[in-house]
Amino acid sequence: MRDDVSAWSVGPIGRAILVSLVAVLLACNSGEDRPQTRNVPVGTPVAIEPVPTLSVGLVQGDPNQEFDRVVTPFLLADGRLVVPVAGASSIRVFDEHGAFAYSLGRAGAGPGEFRSLSAAWSRGDTIEAFDSRLNRITRFVPGGSVDVVALRSEVPDLSAVAGPVPDGWIAGGVASAGVGRRDSIALRWFDRTGTDRGAVGMVEGFARYRTPVLTGPEPLSPRPLLQISQGRAYVAESLTPAIRVLTPAGTLEREIVWQAETPYSGQDVVRVVVDSAVSQTHPDRAAALRQHLEAAVVPERLSVFWKFIVDDNGFIWIRPFEAVKHAAALGGLGLAGGGPGGRWSVLSPDGNVVGTVDVPDELEILSITSDAVVGISRDALGVEVVRVHHLERR
Repeated sequence: MRDDVSAWSVGPIGRAILVSLVAVLLACNSGEDRPQTRNVPVGTPVAIEPVPTLSVGLVQGDPNQEFDRVVTPFLLADGRLVVPVAGASSIRVFDEHGAFAYSLGRAGAGPGEFRSLSAAWSRGDTIEAFDSRLNRITRFVPGGSVDVVALRSEVPDLSAVAGPVPDGWIAGGVASAGVGRRDSIALRWFDRTGTDRGAVGMVEGFARYRTPVLTGPEPLSPRPLLQISQGRAYVAESLTPAIRVLTPAGTLEREIVWQAETPYSGQDVVRVVVDSAVSQTHPDRAAALRQHLEAAVVPERLSVFWKFIVDDNGFIWIRPFEAVKHAAALGGLGLAGGGPGGRWSVLSPDGNVVGTVDVPDELEILSITSDAVVGISRDALGVEVVRVHHLERR
C-alpha cells in the first residue's frame, strides 16, 4: 500500500533491549504456555525445520540471484520456486534444486511488462501477476503467450491486495483517507474480462496524523489485514481478533474469532516507541522528532495481532503484535509485513486455536503449502535470500 511515512531504524542490540523493556513495562504474557485444544485436527502445523531445504539468492555475481524487493514468492506443484522481484520488474523461476530456469516480464508498460509488480500467484499451469500502478493482471500462459487484463474500476487505488478467485480476481486499495481518521479500504470483484462486478467488502486501514513537518500513520497505528485465498477474501484489521471470510459477491461466509492476549498499555508503549525512535536519530533532530511523535494521539486500543497467513490446508497462522518491532515510528517494519521470526498461533480451518509454531528468527514467511514454508531473509546490508523450509504437520 502506498504511504508517505518517514522511517527510522533500530539496531539489533537496541531492539533487543527495547523488546525486553516493553515486556517489563507491560507485563506481557511470555507465551510459554502454548494454546491447545483437546482434539487437534489432522494436518495441524507443528514445527518448521530450522535449516532450509532450498535457498536462492546466495550466488554472488549471478544477476539471476540478485534480488531487490522480493514479493510473494511461492512454490509450484512440481517443486519449482517462483520469485517475483519488484525491483527488477520480473518473475524468476528456479527448479526444485535451486537452479535458475527462466524469467518472465521486464520493466515497461507493454504486454508482459510491469511498472509496479506487487504480487504473483499460480492458476493451474499459468502464472499470473498484478501491477498495482497499471491496475492490470498479466497472465503468462504455458507455451509462451501473454494475456493482459486491465481492471476497470471506479476505485483508482488497488495497491492493498490482489488475488485470484475462480471467476476472476479480487483487488482493493484505499478508497478514502484523511488526517485524524483511519483509511477506508475497499475490495472489488473483477470478472475474467476485468470488469468491476461490485463491492466485496470494506475494512479500516491506517490511522493518520499530521504535524507541521511530518505526516503518516500514527506511531502505533492499526493496520488492515487482507488475503485472497481458496477463492475467498479473508478480511481483518489488527485491533480485533476476528477475520471475515467473504465470497466474491460480498456474502459473509463465516467469521473466525479467537481470544487474544490482553493488549498493551497505550501510554507505556508510546513512551517506549518515542524514546526508541529519538535515540536512533541524529542529536540535532532529536528534540524536533520527539515533539512530532508525541503530537500523535495516544490510542485507546492497540493492535492484538499484526499479520495472518492462510496455508494451503486452510489453517490460519496468526502473528501477534509486538510493539517495538511493529511500530511505524521505528521504521515501519510491520507496514509491509510482520517481520522475521516470532511465535505464531495456529487456528484450524473452523477457527479453533490448535497450537503455536516458532518461526526461525531470520525468516519472514510469505506463503505456506501443505509441507513447506516459503519466505525471505535479509542480512545486515539488506541482501535478500528466498528460502524454503520443510513444514511438519501432525
